[in-house]
Amino acid sequence: MARAKRICPKPGCPHVAVGRYCPQHNREYEAKRGTKLERGYDARFRELRRIALDKVNAGGVNCWRCGKPIEAGAPFDLGHDDHDRTIIRGPEHPRCNRSAAGKSAHRYA
Repeated sequence: MARAKRICPKPGCPHVAVGRYCPQHNREYEAKRGTKLERGYDARFRELRRIALDKVNAGGVNCWRCGKPIEAGAPFDLGHDDHDRTIIRGPEHPRCNRSAAGKSAHRYA
């Protein structure tokens, strides 16, 4: 089934969204986010991710955030600490990771 088209959520933009925003605003959004390296995904992170992948594929790994098992071979994220992105906590369910990021992004001071 085809997905319904939607308008770019950037205020005043009449273009169709491709992904999060229209192509122009996607570029602006990605530039604002910074590169993977600037966001903390360096060689050390990639090596830890490779090690975690081997462990998850072997089975018996629990999500560091919720404590429930991650099925062998299942998709996973390598989670950062919520307060210090230089600290890698370990494998976590994608849902747990995205939920925590969303909650963090919407906290009000």
